[in-house]
Amino acid sequence: MQFAPCGGDCGFARSLESQPTLIAPDLMADTSRTLQQTVDGRIASGELRHDAAQANAIVVLDDLLVQLAEPRLGNKSSALGWLFGKKPTVSLDTPRGLYLWGGVGRGKSMLMDTFYELAPTQPKKRVHFHAFMQDVHARIHEWRQGQKKKQSGTGDPIVPLAVEIAEEAHLLCFDEFTVTDVADAMILARLFTGLFERGVTVVATSNVDPDLLYKDGLNRSFFLPFIDVVKDRMHVVELASDTDHRMEKLINTDVYFVDDRAGFDALWADMRGEKPEGEAEIELRGRKLSVDKAAGGVARMGFDALCRAPLGAGDYLALAERFHTLFIDGIPVMEHADRNAAKRFITLIDTLYEARRVVIVEAAARPSGLYPIAHGTEAFEFDRTISRLREMQSREWLDGAKS
Repeated sequence: MQFAPCGGDCGFARSLESQPTLIAPDLMADTSRTLQQTVDGRIASGELRHDAAQANAIVVLDDLLVQLAEPRLGNKSSALGWLFGKKPTVSLDTPRGLYLWGGVGRGKSMLMDTFYELAPTQPKKRVHFHAFMQDVHARIHEWRQGQKKKQSGTGDPIVPLAVEIAEEAHLLCFDEFTVTDVADAMILARLFTGLFERGVTVVATSNVDPDLLYKDGLNRSFFLPFIDVVKDRMHVVELASDTDHRMEKLINTDVYFVDDRAGFDALWADMRGEKPEGEAEIELRGRKLSVDKAAGGVARMGFDALCRAPLGAGDYLALAERFHTLFIDGIPVMEHADRNAAKRFITLIDTLYEARRVVIVEAAARPSGLYPIAHGTEAFEFDRTISRLREMQSREWLDGAKS
């Protein structure tokens, strides 16, 4: 779910009164059930397994549900006040959010998604953090274009952007929170400070300790205030479980399907779980790489889109950085005429192998039969691909796959 791009001249103009506005809970939401009760019910039904490591996070999220259900006074100080240096203050009754971090497959997204369903707050939004930041940069660009048309100078888009987003969502839930891009790093502290000052509560899942966000990044000293903002406005909880629920789904399950689309589709549905599925885009130096289907850290793409399109190692690396698991379907038996596609497939598997990613395949043949050509450079290099595809099916590989 992405935020819609701004309309009009993207000036983010708002006529806001300074008096408090009562924010009432969504009367249609079921506030009678707690997260603990919901998780216990799913454990009893066999849908989930008990994991004691999740207990602390559940307590924090249930307490947050109670706070969100209470009517509160929203801080609606004027955007003009910000522009003229008057510092808004965070309303004392704005609930602190949660930064939930830990390894892949520990149940972070499941807990956040269940919390989101139960949360009585309206409006609310749940979005992949990468998609959120793409939308933020698109809005900033459109705002600057609007300023040029009005000949209003450059100005600072962050304050009015924070105002607009805060009006669209009083509760923001982010999946896969991470910071690797310098453009993101430079604006996060100001943007999130603006959101918190507008009474927004943020819940986020991440694989990274907040102290290690944007580690070794360019100009990281300018990013460090954001870490302080996170710790001040969000409870930080580590989900330190020894159980990788994601990998448990692959126990005694094939990850390489030969002419078995039904089995491949079933595993996709199982791995995706209840996460919303949709298309995704990855920004790559002025162009976009489209992903057919994505759900959290899991993506699905066809062979033709990956290997017959003019993609290279940089594209595949971007996929590996964004997703921990890649489903690839429609891999054919390749002939000599397909050598360019075979070259790309070799590069794709090499990249995913070096990144220690999980690869789930639907193909027309076992690895040794995918390129039955005995001569040429591709034939020699494909031997390495066969070996790596076999290794990536092993339990040892799946156990060691990186977050």
